[in-house]
Amino acid sequence: MNGDLCAHEELAVGWAMHSLEPDEEALVRDHLPTCATCRHTVQATQEVLAGIGGAVRQEQPPPHLRAMLMEQIEHIPQEVEAPAPHTPRHAAPTPLRPQHRRRTGRVLLAAAAALAVLAGGGYLGVRVNQLSGEVAASEARTNDLNKALSLAANPATNRAVLRTGTGDEVAVVLSNPTTGAVMPTNLKPNDSGHVYVVWGASTPAPVPLAVFDVRAGSTDPQLLAWSSDAHKHTTFAVSLEPGRQAPPKPSEVLAGGQVAPA
Repeated sequence: MNGDLCAHEELAVGWAMHSLEPDEEALVRDHLPTCATCRHTVQATQEVLAGIGGAVRQEQPPPHLRAMLMEQIEHIPQEVEAPAPHTPRHAAPTPLRPQHRRRTGRVLLAAAAALAVLAGGGYLGVRVNQLSGEVAASEARTNDLNKALSLAANPATNRAVLRTGTGDEVAVVLSNPTTGAVMPTNLKPNDSGHVYVVWGASTPAPVPLAVFDVRAGSTDPQLLAWSSDAHKHTTFAVSLEPGRQAPPKPSEVLAGGQVAPA
């Protein structure tokens, strides 16, 4: 495209969208061979429309958007001009005048349709991103679950059943030198303002080892951020703490237990 501007590029866009009146189409058809700028505009518009058509699944616009667009179209007065006199086929091209750039009902409808497509495409794009995130999160949970189940099935894994003071089992901690997991068997779901903390209780002062959340209705084993130092502990405890990080010491230990003998 050259660096010149053309006052008729708007009609060139309408030409590419097949939304012009017959007399406008004739005018643009005569104008295009003489204007590289408008030819480039037609080509660029066609490429954009093709890209939208290929990237966005065809959907009906939401009812409220369609109704709003149609209401706007109905309330815009339409300018009607007398038909242009017949132009001989081999006559010189008719100069385009500003008044020919009227926004007729067909042009408005095409613009409204384009707006609906773009608005729908934006909505669908957001929804696609949301679904992609949900799929990625589901795959991550499945991957973690498989690793935790493999850890639980490993004979070399240490297991510590955590019980309350009354003997109720609430969780099982699984540990090896590189991987740890917790299986919540009877822990209440926590909200976003609290987090469960696994403590190493083999030392005089408990050491925070990892944090985890409990989702409602879930007893799936969850991987923990683990290390060889964490694996050295043979006694574990769990607490529910405010915030999203482990404090230096537990506010209240909910349950504890030792690694079962091999």
